[in-house]
Amino acid sequence: MPIYEFRCAKCGNVQEMIVKISESDGVEMKCDACDGEVLERVLSRVSYTMGAAKGAPAPKISTKTCGSNTCGSIDIPGPSR
Repeated sequence: MPIYEFRCAKCGNVQEMIVKISESDGVEMKCDACDGEVLERVLSRVSYTMGAAKGAPAPKISTKTCGSNTCGSIDIPGPSR
């Protein structure tokens, strides 16, 4: 069961949640601090790498123009809201 970090859009609280792949569409997600229901997934810092399981979706890296700079973003598969 993967552990994901989410940030509340209302109060900024960051919390960890264990989400089973089989429950990823039906899990109730609320902020522990303010009961806010708008949570965004946060990219956690890790000290290891691992390959994706055969057939599993892989992260997508995209770039865009941000003012006069170029910005990158990573779309990581998994639950989000």
